[in-house]
Amino acid sequence: MKKNLNYIAVFAAVLLVSCSSEKAPQTQAAAATETTTEMPAANHAGQMAAANTPAQQTADPSELMSEEGLPKDLVCMVNNAYMGGKKQFPVPFEEKMYYGCCEMCVKTIKNEREVRYAKDPVTGQEVDKAEAFIALKPGGANGDVLYFASEENYKKYIQ
Repeated sequence: MKKNLNYIAVFAAVLLVSCSSEKAPQTQAAAATETTTEMPAANHAGQMAAANTPAQQTADPSELMSEEGLPKDLVCMVNNAYMGGKKQFPVPFEEKMYYGCCEMCVKTIKNEREVRYAKDPVTGQEVDKAEAFIALKPGGANGDVLYFASEENYKKYIQ
């Protein structure tokens, strides 16, 4: 029993430290690249839930849209979700910039090609998420986003 309590206490301490860090995203992302152990999936789910809570949703995504789409640094490119106006971890890779919501996403972006690309829903062509026009999925839940090769393709999609 005492051994189980010790494990729970250690896990809770690690989870608390990793979820409540006040470091800047750039510092956390840099630290994530040096981390050799994988973060628990529960921590990733907790960060996703925290990022999508109403208190965190500080910006109306439709007001953020420009001729370049949603700001890329407000989108987790692993989960394909607008993160409520919260800046994401920058992930430089092959001279391009991707974004993720946590250290686990940073690793995933660097290690898995398929998360760096999406299919344009209009043309079906492969689109690099770092260069895509990103927009909220019409009628999508939880801030789901789509990636387009261009603003023109996005306009065709919503017509």
